[in-house]
Amino acid sequence: MHLRRLTLEDVVAGARLTAAAFGGERRESRLRRYLQLEPEGWFGLEDAGVLVALGGAVQFGALAWLGLMVVDPARQRQGLGRTVATAAIEWVQRRGCSTIQLIATPAGAPLYRQLGFVPDGESHELSGVPRPLPAVTGPSTVHRWRPEDTEEIGRLDAPAFGADRSRLLATYAREFADSAWVARDDLGQIRGFILAQEDSLGPWCAMDDRVAGQLLDVALHGVTRPIKAGVIDDVATALLVLRGLAPVRPLTRMRLGPEIPHAAVPLLLAHASYAVG
Repeated sequence: MHLRRLTLEDVVAGARLTAAAFGGERRESRLRRYLQLEPEGWFGLEDAGVLVALGGAVQFGALAWLGLMVVDPARQRQGLGRTVATAAIEWVQRRGCSTIQLIATPAGAPLYRQLGFVPDGESHELSGVPRPLPAVTGPSTVHRWRPEDTEEIGRLDAPAFGADRSRLLATYAREFADSAWVARDDLGQIRGFILAQEDSLGPWCAMDDRVAGQLLDVALHGVTRPIKAGVIDDVATALLVLRGLAPVRPLTRMRLGPEIPHAAVPLLLAHASYAVG
């Protein structure tokens, strides 16, 4: 068994392994995005040259996010996930991270508890085909997320997320430039942002539920395919249910290390990804 860092050359094999473990289509684009976001933070286990487990972490200063922990279904319960998780945890701790967060599935939670993680709240997954609704009116205006918006968006987002994740936000905004939106008030100040990916919604953050609804209606306008979202609070759940999505499952957020303070405003509404926060 050989533990090593993943590279972009592993994208196809890694996406195949992820699809086998989690179901659904192979998503090379997601793994490529994660590797580009944190090139040194992803690890894989090979057995006789075949990738059998992978996972990693993204660092946001003193905070890191652990995710995409995948083990070949035929090789589970052999300690492979623990080996990969431990490598990622040790890597971010060596880089000065004091707190590591993650989203745990029911299957993964026992491992994380063994590694010292504790519950740190709950997220909810919703899914469905959006129901068209009239646009929300009000003083805020919504426009496409431009590259020059990202610095201000990062400043808005940091108190809610608990760390500066401007690098992540810039990565997603570049890749999904045609479906990334920003709300400003009549003074030109950013009041929130939202991004729609291929089949999911997020990141999503807003100063209040009115702005959140405006952003959501713009992001979902014309969407007729099933879409899902990993949401963080009741405001997001209520807005999505109103627009035709339904709760699928709760997921436990977990933490290793000191609690990270999160501001009550703005509202952190949806994750960019379970894998990276």
